[in-house]
Amino acid sequence: MVTAQQSYKISFYPTAVTIEASRGAGDERLSIDRISGAVSVSSGKAVAFAAAPQRTITAHGVMGLINLQRGPYLVLVSRREAVGAIGLSTVYRVTETQIVKVAADNRVVDGFDALDEATYRRLLENALAVDSFYFSYDMDLTNSLERQHQQKEQQQQKGGAFYKTASDEFFYNKYLAEPFIEAGAPGAFVVPMIHGFFECRQVMIRGAAFNYVLVTRRGRKRQGTRYFSRGADPDGNVSNFAETEQIVDFAAPSASASDERFAGVQMSYVQLRGSIPIVWAQVVNMRYVPVLKIDLENSRERFDRHMSRMVSQYNEVVAVNLVNKVGLEKRMGDAFAELSAQYKNPLYHYTHFDFHQECSKMRWDRISILIDELSQFNHRFGYFKTGKTEGEKTAAQQLQTGVIRTNCMDCLDRTNVVQSELARVLLVQQLRDIGVFSNTDTIAQFPALRSMLNNVWADNADAVSCAYSGTGALKTDFTRTGKRSYLGALRDGRNSIERYIRGNFFDGERQDANDLLLGKFKVRPGQSSPFTLEQTQEGRALMGTVYVCLFMLAYALFYPRGGHWFGASNVVFCFCWLAVLALVFVTVRNSHTAEMLSWPRLSYYPYRPAISHTNASLKLPLVDRLLSNADKKASLRSDDIKKAWPTDKKFA
Repeated sequence: MVTAQQSYKISFYPTAVTIEASRGAGDERLSIDRISGAVSVSSGKAVAFAAAPQRTITAHGVMGLINLQRGPYLVLVSRREAVGAIGLSTVYRVTETQIVKVAADNRVVDGFDALDEATYRRLLENALAVDSFYFSYDMDLTNSLERQHQQKEQQQQKGGAFYKTASDEFFYNKYLAEPFIEAGAPGAFVVPMIHGFFECRQVMIRGAAFNYVLVTRRGRKRQGTRYFSRGADPDGNVSNFAETEQIVDFAAPSASASDERFAGVQMSYVQLRGSIPIVWAQVVNMRYVPVLKIDLENSRERFDRHMSRMVSQYNEVVAVNLVNKVGLEKRMGDAFAELSAQYKNPLYHYTHFDFHQECSKMRWDRISILIDELSQFNHRFGYFKTGKTEGEKTAAQQLQTGVIRTNCMDCLDRTNVVQSELARVLLVQQLRDIGVFSNTDTIAQFPALRSMLNNVWADNADAVSCAYSGTGALKTDFTRTGKRSYLGALRDGRNSIERYIRGNFFDGERQDANDLLLGKFKVRPGQSSPFTLEQTQEGRALMGTVYVCLFMLAYALFYPRGGHWFGASNVVFCFCWLAVLALVFVTVRNSHTAEMLSWPRLSYYPYRPAISHTNASLKLPLVDRLLSNADKKASLRSDDIKKAWPTDKKFA
């Protein structure tokens, strides 16, 4: 087994690149052919090169290998930060990565291929730039403590290589590591990483010391951005799927060791979140709330596959649906309820709690209604616990027999609030069971503990939300303080506006970055460029008009007409240019979303409307309506609907 102080030496020779591990691999090393990109394992003593390496670099980890136009590239962890521990195993966060070309220097691309190569590199760098990758050299962070215990014997049989028993769902760098896995690399060279959140805090209550750890593992099989990844795929994988594990760790070095009650004790509680497992979509069209489309007819099989897998993995499942029972979200709730009723499995349970209705007008204390309803399941499912036996060996003392799966529309804000409340209830039960709390103690009696929990869960909410929507979570003022405030509502409004802008104008590229990193799109030499996009004359004219408007408004800001910002001439000047900008906005929304908004380009996205290459005279929707009769206006509205959602588009 490798230790927490691991490093790698990467040596570049004319025909090969070798990787050596400082510990855990003996004299074995990996060799990557610089011509073919083939990976092989060889003994260090058997490898001989005629000359010294051209250069060497060191790294703290190797995420894997990816092929682009110019050939293979190594993805290395160049900087790491220790963020805590589980038991005796240190957990690190990736703080900086490095993408290093492996292919021979004489392998070059030019022309448009060179531009594509630069774009691929930029997308990959953007996907790796987030501070959300975590790993450990001497434990499998992709599996919960309970799964690790169940796989202990199997893991030992496979020589201690964590990647051989790692969770296929949460092994986030698995696509990058596949060339090494297929070559049969020793375990030291393949370090499974998770993407999500990890935080470890030391707690002291009445002389009892332990580590409080919160881990969120985001699934890799249907990952993406908020509006471009929704619902379930044909295999039953759902968007924004994540497993959150709360750990009370008395086995850490800083924990209480003298009290026999706490010797080797680790307690783990797992919850799930994930998109509603049906076929649905919200297609960006510059409206604040995109039109919702549901294909219930083709959802049955996907729903069954997803829930059957959840039951198989977690024994018993309670699905908690937090969407609204009125308005836009009502159809989602009705569809979820209908499929749940048809899913005849005694180990599956469904409940619907209209979060916004029940907690409206700042009545956030009413969350207790849902928590009380779920208390019977929480108590019956329990939690996983290990402790020392008489032979000083660590053994499981109880298992968690079921899981609560929570969702709202995005599985971000409402979901995190409910999950944090459920975790608090379980934490009280755990501390009472082990004797740290009395039967009447609550978290509210320990302000430091309460504040710590509030902030850790709010940080978790922000991390998951940033990965999916691009902004921090909403409603975190309640999570951090236990109260809903008007200042928090204003902050939520700012984040909502930012989500709107990102969803319409930036998330297509972010989706491409995800698809490249996770192998949903594979680069092959000689393939046609996915980045070519023809823009109509109208589109170019509209973009030019936007730039002119922004320039004139900036000019009015720095050089106001009449010498004063609020002078009549300057106000009229700004109003006119804002009116032009608004007219452009409406024109793009009604006729040019297909070419002007940010859409994924690497993977097929079936809901993107076709670009109309008419190059006709510019159409101004507001003027058209003012100069049209009633029948013509109705026809224009019908045309807008078809452009926003063409009737011949099919679901994936």
